[in-house]
Amino acid sequence: MEPGIRHGRGANGSSVKVLECGVCEDIFSLQGDKVPRLLLCGHTVCHDCLTRLPLHGRAVRCPFDRQVTELGDSGVWGLKKNFALLELLERLQNGATNQSGMAEDALKGMGELTHSTRTLAKHRRVPLADKPHEKTLCPQHQVHAIEFVCLEEACQSGPLMCCVCKEYGKHQGHKHAVLETEANQIRASILDMAHCIRTFTDEVSEYSRKLVGIVQQIEGGEQIVEDGVGMAHTEHVPGTAESARSCVRAYFADLHETLCRQEEMALSVVDAHVRERLIWLRQQQEDMTILLSQVSTACLHCEKTLQQDDCRVVLAKQEISCLLETLQKQQHQFTELADHIQLDAGIPVTFTKDNRVHIGPKMEIRVVTLGLDGAGKTTILFKLKQDEFMQPIPTIGFNVETVEYKNLKFTIWDVGGKHKLRPLWKHYYLNTQAVVFVIDSCHRDRLMEAHSELAKLLTEKELRDALLLIFANKQDVPGAVSVEEMTELLSLHKLCCGRSWHIQGCDARSGTGLHEGLDWLSRQLVAAGVLDVA
Repeated sequence: MEPGIRHGRGANGSSVKVLECGVCEDIFSLQGDKVPRLLLCGHTVCHDCLTRLPLHGRAVRCPFDRQVTELGDSGVWGLKKNFALLELLERLQNGATNQSGMAEDALKGMGELTHSTRTLAKHRRVPLADKPHEKTLCPQHQVHAIEFVCLEEACQSGPLMCCVCKEYGKHQGHKHAVLETEANQIRASILDMAHCIRTFTDEVSEYSRKLVGIVQQIEGGEQIVEDGVGMAHTEHVPGTAESARSCVRAYFADLHETLCRQEEMALSVVDAHVRERLIWLRQQQEDMTILLSQVSTACLHCEKTLQQDDCRVVLAKQEISCLLETLQKQQHQFTELADHIQLDAGIPVTFTKDNRVHIGPKMEIRVVTLGLDGAGKTTILFKLKQDEFMQPIPTIGFNVETVEYKNLKFTIWDVGGKHKLRPLWKHYYLNTQAVVFVIDSCHRDRLMEAHSELAKLLTEKELRDALLLIFANKQDVPGAVSVEEMTELLSLHKLCCGRSWHIQGCDARSGTGLHEGLDWLSRQLVAAGVLDVA
């Protein structure tokens, strides 16, 4: 539809032509939301309807022929008004105003003529909108008009009443108000409500327009751009959804590429292991073949000697003794070799968190145990190693033990925690994969000292990639600081931000919590699904 012409009736009954929007069918106005604006295709739509059209990038489509019109920085306000239509509308309105003025003058003269008598001379002329309403009569006392409103909350009758109802009827003694006053108060509240509703409607409309814009930004759309020679053409503008998908694809493409490189490296490690193992096995095959040949030769020589006469047997005694001695040495070497080497075709493979492959029954992990003196580091070490409690003895220097857990072999370095030994900690950082920091939960007065040493520890470059396991020891002692309170007091979330860490409550005497800490280390070091349950 295009802007149409609608016929109405003027005040004197003549036909008046008015122009209306082809979308909302409301009459165009000279200004405001209904002002007519021109689209690039030549169609005219009111300003209000243009603001409701969905955006396609920075353009709108004509609701009649779907032609695209590009919007500037000022949006719909930047579109030109249809001045020819505005001029025609102004002429039509002026003509209707003149006709309505003539009719009003005629009616005014007629009214003055009919009210010229003495009886009607006291009447006054008011606008039709200001004409007072006729008073409503009381349904109970029909000769009396309703003048009051009952304000009694417990009243079972209707709120309207006349003077008789107020003084003698059902509303006798009730609280009341004058009808006109109460009605004016209700009208005022309705006007306030209408104002609030209009404000609310404007807010909802604005929010809806923003939603349309957000949806358009997410989905993307078409935009009209000009090339170097001034020719306009439509160009697709990607939305945020497409950008997010591109980001995901790029991330996983890089991840796939990284995984392919890691797979090639892991396969090369397996191939090298298989190659070396096959070389060793084939060498063992050759050695066994030579050994069998030597044993067979010795057996044949012994059989020949047995068949000879006594003199020859006696003369061959020394040679036979040397031969038997050689066979016994070879047998002893073979027995030792068979005891130390298990012939197994299996190739145990373990993957670390960074997708590196380890071949062998146990993956070795280097761990350094640190903490203040008296925290229980050595007690924890020997409880894990021998499952027995050792009386705490100050460590002078270090202790080192190997602890096997599941398919991991932890080489744990327990370094003394006295103040004079702490500067020596840095000599144990090289190639460390995990740090176990032990804190005495009983001594609240030393927590800040432990916090200071831990903070220094976390600034070391050589420990940047190392895991951090914090043992809150002596949790069995009454009054010990809980794990949650210690985490808060030491600000561990802030202190350990950016690294893999865990705090575990434990008791070195009974071993409670120690294996849970090793479980956490195992999960962090080894890829999921490859840990053997010991």
